[in-house]
Amino acid sequence: MVSRHTLRNTFLGRDVAIAYAIIVGLYFLKFIPFQPVQLPPYLLIVSYDLIEVALPFLSPYYPTAFPLFLYVLAISGAGITRKLRVTDSEQSPWLQTLGGVCLIIGVLSIGFGVFVGGPLVSSTDNPTPLAITGTTGIIFLGIAWWLLGRKTIHPTTPA
Repeated sequence: MVSRHTLRNTFLGRDVAIAYAIIVGLYFLKFIPFQPVQLPPYLLIVSYDLIEVALPFLSPYYPTAFPLFLYVLAISGAGITRKLRVTDSEQSPWLQTLGGVCLIIGVLSIGFGVFVGGPLVSSTDNPTPLAITGTTGIIFLGIAWWLLGRKTIHPTTPA
């Protein structure tokens, strides 16, 4: 008989598939006409744009390279989920992997805020992008911490 612990360590592919589905779902939030919801897809697109600036030969291959970029983020999110699980619980793998993806998006958001700089670069810059991305990053990191650190409550049975 195979234990749940063995299955969880074996099926990193399952976690990657879940993370990819979550990241693609976040990307498709860009079609919802409510601006706060469109921030995670914007961060994904801007992150890829930075990769494209660093590797300009990827520009003509955007239809292929962008989904591969999202897949690399999914692998990172699944790997983080696998490493940062507090307990081998019976918690949903969707929730745990969502925590890893939220951690990746939070880091991207804070990284973008630092890159943009706001008032940290000069006093004449607009602090709004830094405030928005910083707040978004903190929210995503808080959700990740909560989802990755949740303990499963096992009901006690009377003896």
